[in-house]
Amino acid sequence: MSDKPLEEMLIGKVRHNLKTHLNIICGFSELIIEDLEDSGQISREMDQFASALAQINGFGSSITSSIEKFFDKESFSVGKIKDLLKEQSVRLSEDIEAKLVGIETLTKRVRVDASPSLLAIINEDLSRIENARKLLKENVNSLVHQDIESASDLVREGLISESDLEGLNTYNLFLRDDLEPSETKYPSRILVVDDNPSNLEFLKRKLSAVGHQAFLAESGEEAEALLESGRDIDLILLDILMPGVSGYEILSRNIDSFKTRNIPVLMVSSLGEQETVFRCLEKGAEDFVTKPINFVILSSRINSALERKHLLDREEKHRKAMQDEKERYEKLLLNILPQPIAMRMKAEEYLIADDVDECSIIFADIVGFTSLAEKMGAAQVVELLNQVFSHFDDECEKLGLEKIKTIGDNYMAACGVPTANPRHAELAVEMGFRMLDYVNSLGPVMGSKLAMRIGVHSGSVVAGVIGKKKFVFDLWGDAVNTAQRMESHGVAGRINISGDTAKLVSDRFEVVSLGLKEIKGKGLMETFFADRGC
Repeated sequence: MSDKPLEEMLIGKVRHNLKTHLNIICGFSELIIEDLEDSGQISREMDQFASALAQINGFGSSITSSIEKFFDKESFSVGKIKDLLKEQSVRLSEDIEAKLVGIETLTKRVRVDASPSLLAIINEDLSRIENARKLLKENVNSLVHQDIESASDLVREGLISESDLEGLNTYNLFLRDDLEPSETKYPSRILVVDDNPSNLEFLKRKLSAVGHQAFLAESGEEAEALLESGRDIDLILLDILMPGVSGYEILSRNIDSFKTRNIPVLMVSSLGEQETVFRCLEKGAEDFVTKPINFVILSSRINSALERKHLLDREEKHRKAMQDEKERYEKLLLNILPQPIAMRMKAEEYLIADDVDECSIIFADIVGFTSLAEKMGAAQVVELLNQVFSHFDDECEKLGLEKIKTIGDNYMAACGVPTANPRHAELAVEMGFRMLDYVNSLGPVMGSKLAMRIGVHSGSVVAGVIGKKKFVFDLWGDAVNTAQRMESHGVAGRINISGDTAKLVSDRFEVVSLGLKEIKGKGLMETFFADRGC
């Protein structure tokens, strides 16, 4: 072995593979305890074997620490790797020998003392622990007693695999290129929280060099004050251990706000804070970096977090646009259709036709509008009708009437449809009076005073929606025709109502009989004027 970076990676891979055996020992000792609990074994057996397995787990954790101690990167930094590997392996072997014996003794005791039914439950996992201990011991013995001169020797002794070596060689070639943090694709405003001024200055300069703007806070209190000030922040780099308010406290108190605003939080941790890091990730932190900070790694993690933020922001923007479009559509639908009908159409009820037993229909027509329109320009005609009919729309909404449609200068509305209303006749007549009051309040148009004929009739109709594209809510039936006849046979400035309507409103309004009149298409009918009375 002569390539220093490759040698260091090989040592790292050996360390990883040794620890893999410990992962099995520790992991499956925990799983066996869980299986014992789930199996419902009697308490005495549970206590007896859970204690032994907990000791196995403890030995495994201790050996893991020893591997990290004797095979850490610093132990191989000075001197020839092959000499240091032998030296550190001997130290490791001496340190863990008693612990490996302890694991072997405990697994044998469990096998001897366990009842057949209990052994059937734990046998497979117990075998995994025994095999992992055996392989670990063999690996360490190979490191101690065999001459390891090259990477192929590591493969020969089973300390790494051929695929491990191939992957490391490929990665080593990649690492020969100088690694420098590249300009970010997402220039952002980053809040850096750290109680060490030197760290803050270092990160500020580094972040600025790759295109970010850094805001600095030397304490948790200062960071929260900056966040509460409304400062637009895209990402937070948050030190965990700080005097006063810790990074974990800041995260806990503000995580809901961070998530709402899609602000990723990267926690900064020293190696001894792994449990805290775990809690931070559970609480909602996006990622973590360890001190001392490698800015190439930090920059990569920042860019990954910002890319996710960018995607979330874009998704949220699209979702908002879709919601705005939905609301616009619903508002448009409600402007075209009565709300109950619009809700039914939203529920994909496309054939809407209802029998309405009781309602009142009102027609209002501007007298002499055709000749008046001939004197006006197109824009003036539209402006006048828009002014008058918009006011009528407002009055309909106040009284609970439903505007049905306009035909030229004719305005049609109804009460009691699509929502039943026992006061339908009274409200329809009141609408007529409000129409007259408004028109009378207007000044002359082209030298002429506006006047309206209004007719109201009460009865039954069929109500429904017709059309696929330019759909409309409309009414059909004899009651509609009769209401229209009341208007066309009426008098300017008065409300002409049918006998059916008169019966319903006589206790609310003064009704004056006009006697029998010949009504086109209806024959003789008694009609009435409605007055407000005294």
